[in-house]
Amino acid sequence: MEKYFWEESWDEGGYKTSFHKRDVHPNILKHLPPNKLLNKRVLVPLCGKSADLIYFRDCAAHVIGVEFIKKAVNQFFEEQELPYEKVGNTFFADKLTIINSDFFKVSVDEIGHIDFIYDRACLVALPPQLRAKYLEKIDELLPFGSQQFINTLEYYPTKLEPPFSIQPKEVIDYFESSHTIEHVECQNVENHGLKRAWKLDYVKEHGFIATKNKGIKNGN
Repeated sequence: MEKYFWEESWDEGGYKTSFHKRDVHPNILKHLPPNKLLNKRVLVPLCGKSADLIYFRDCAAHVIGVEFIKKAVNQFFEEQELPYEKVGNTFFADKLTIINSDFFKVSVDEIGHIDFIYDRACLVALPPQLRAKYLEKIDELLPFGSQQFINTLEYYPTKLEPPFSIQPKEVIDYFESSHTIEHVECQNVENHGLKRAWKLDYVKEHGFIATKNKGIKNGN
């Protein structure tokens, strides 16, 4: 989506940024316990002001968030009451770094070595025509043998705006050529804010763990 869409979304708030919860996402607590994150460097693309960043900061060796909208980054530090140092477009706070930039433009040198990627709501934020570009960027940043946890939404009737509904088979199709992927979560969320806002029949949250075993472009 264009930057102005997300700037307006952050200004409006409401359901458009309701995926940001005050607490750590339960899928993290269930599937990414502290012992699994020990000595890991974690990347959180399109991180917004997610409280999950604090969990990764406390449990992993380092967490790097990337967020395009400066208002979201400022709100994160304000709400977490977290002191930071800022150099250029990068915010530093002990074991936590947030790069205020377009994710598609960040380089491997800026990010450094990554062991794990946490996708809180990236795929569902992107229209279908941008997902291939996103997956290529992930492929560029993530070394072989590394993993990612992917959260997605499925709902009906579908909408032509984010967060988009993605069927589990679509997610598997996106990753299976370059990853071993497991569908580990499927929950019907009766009290989801989108269900009320959009008068949906149902909303399901899915979780996947993907392990990179080859590159997207060369297939080996």
